[in-house]
Amino acid sequence: MFLPDEQLKKILFDSKMIDQQTWDDALADARRLEVPVEDVLKERDVIAGHILYELVSKAINLPYVNLKTHDIPPKVLDLFDYRTASTLRAIPFEYEKGKPIKVACVDPLDKKVIRAIKSKLKKKIEVYLTGKDGFSFAARHYQKDVANKIKKAVQKIASKKGKNAALLGKLLAEYVYYTHPSDIHIEHLVDGGVIKYRVDGFLYDEFFVPTKALNDLIRLMIESAHITTNGMTLSADGRLAAQVFDELIAFRISIVPSYYGQTVVLRVINESSQKMSLRDHGFQEVAVELVKKEIKKPYGLILVSGPTGSGKSSTLYGLVKMLNTQGVSIASIEDPVEYSIRHVNQTQVDVEHGYTFAQGLRHLLRQDPNIIMVGEVRDNETASITAEAALTGHIVLSTIHANSAVGTITRLRNMEVKPYLIAPTLNLAISQRLIKRICPYCRESYEVMKSLLDSLESDTHVYASLKKLRAAGFLTTPNDTDIRFFRGKGCLKCSGTGYRGRVGLFEILNVDDDIQRMILEEKDEVAIQKEAESKGMLTLFEDGLLKVITGDTTIEEVMRVIN
Repeated sequence: MFLPDEQLKKILFDSKMIDQQTWDDALADARRLEVPVEDVLKERDVIAGHILYELVSKAINLPYVNLKTHDIPPKVLDLFDYRTASTLRAIPFEYEKGKPIKVACVDPLDKKVIRAIKSKLKKKIEVYLTGKDGFSFAARHYQKDVANKIKKAVQKIASKKGKNAALLGKLLAEYVYYTHPSDIHIEHLVDGGVIKYRVDGFLYDEFFVPTKALNDLIRLMIESAHITTNGMTLSADGRLAAQVFDELIAFRISIVPSYYGQTVVLRVINESSQKMSLRDHGFQEVAVELVKKEIKKPYGLILVSGPTGSGKSSTLYGLVKMLNTQGVSIASIEDPVEYSIRHVNQTQVDVEHGYTFAQGLRHLLRQDPNIIMVGEVRDNETASITAEAALTGHIVLSTIHANSAVGTITRLRNMEVKPYLIAPTLNLAISQRLIKRICPYCRESYEVMKSLLDSLESDTHVYASLKKLRAAGFLTTPNDTDIRFFRGKGCLKCSGTGYRGRVGLFEILNVDDDIQRMILEEKDEVAIQKEAESKGMLTLFEDGLLKVITGDTTIEEVMRVIN
C-alpha cells in the first residue's frame, strides 16, 4: 500500500480491527515473502479488502469507491485509453457537466500520478481511493479497445503490411490482461486459424487469423518457451510469460499435431487468483472461521474435491498461503507446478523418470517438513502414504476425485485406506464447484413465485433448505414468500450474458468426534451425510441457494452446476 506500515498499523489499531500479535505475525510474514502487509492480511482473511480500504480512505480524508460494483458509463471510461489507465493505475468513473471528473486511484497520494491525470483530462478532478482488485476488475472494460487493435494487427499481417508476429503476441497478452480467460486455444482450419478464449467456463471464438500469421505466432511461442519439436509430428509442453504493463502473465503451453497444423492450448497461470482470500473465492464467513481453526491443528489431512475446472488448485494454494508463516517448513509435489510460492519447496511429478506422487511424497517425508501439499491423491499407494504422513505429525493438503464432501470418505475407503487411518487424520473434506456470477452492472431482483419453489422441491428439498438457512441465521426474511432472487438483464459490460466472473460453491465436512466414530464403525455415506447436516454443514445446493438470495448468482446456474 502507498501508506507506511506504521501508519496502516495505527489505522487498524484505532479501529480495533487487529491486535498486536496478529499485526506482528502479518508484518513478519510480509517481509519474509516480500509482499505488502495488507496483502497478507487480506489473503489470510484477517480483514476484508473493502473494509480495509474504507478505513484507509477515512484516515487520508479521501472517499473510497469499489469499482467492482460501480457502473462506469462508456463516455466517462473513454476519457482514458487502456494504456493510460494501466500506467497510472487510475480510472475515471463518473462525470457530470459542470462538475469535477471523479477519478479512482490505487495510489491517490502520488503527486506525479495526480499531475498526470490533470494533464490528461485538462479539467478539475475529484480523487477517490480504490483497491488493486477493484481497479483490475474495472480495467477489463478496455478489452474492446484491445480487441480492435488485434483485428487491425491481423489485417496488417494478412495484407503483408506488417510481418511482426511479436506485435500480435503482445496484443494477445494484453487481451488476456483485460479479459482474464482461463485458457486460450489456437486451432488451424483449412483456410486459416482461429484463436479462442475460455472465459467463465465457456469457450468463445474471438479472432480469425490467416495461416501465415498463425504459423508465425506459434513459431514465436515455441521459441519463447524454449521448446524443441520435431516439425509437426510430436506433441510438446512448456512455459512462457509476457510482460503487460506492470504485471507478468504466465502461461503453460501444450502443442499437439493436428490435420491442418499444430494446435496450441495456453493455460493462463493466474497469479492474482493465488492472492485471493477464501472469502474472495466464495467461502461463507462461518466456513472461513472453521478453516482457520482446523489449519491450526498440529497434524491432519485436508482434502479438496470437485470435477476438473472447479477451482480445487486455487483453494489448495489459498490454504498454503494461509499456512506459509514464519517458523514452518512447507513442501509440495505437484503435476505441474502452476504457481511459484516463496519459501515453499515445490517439486514436480516426472512419471517418465519414476518420480510419481507416491515416490515424491516418500522423498519429501525424509526432509520432515511441517506441511505437505500433494497435488492429487490418484491411487491407493498415494492415499495410504498421505494418511500415514498426516498421522505422524504433518499437515497434509491434497485434492481427490469425489462427488461430495462426505463422498471423500467413501473414496478413501475405495482406495483401501483403513478406517483407523481415515478417522484420526481427516480434519476437513471440502467439495466445491465453480459457478457464474451475476454481472454487477445489470443485476436486478425479482419476486420468487411459489410455483418456481414448488418445481425445485422434488430435486432439491428447497423448502427444507430455506428453513435450515433461516434457523442458522443466514436469512432474516420471516417466510418463503418474502424471498427475492436475482438475475442479470444483460448489458455491454457482460456481452449480454447477464454474468461476469465466477464464484465457488462449497460443502465443508468437519470431521469431529462423532464423525470419527462413524468412520471407525464403517457407517455408510448416507448416515454420515445426515449426521454432518444435523451439525450445520451446508450442502452445495444450500450454499448455492444462499448465494442466489444474496445476489451472487442465479438459481438456474445453481441447478446447472449441481445436477
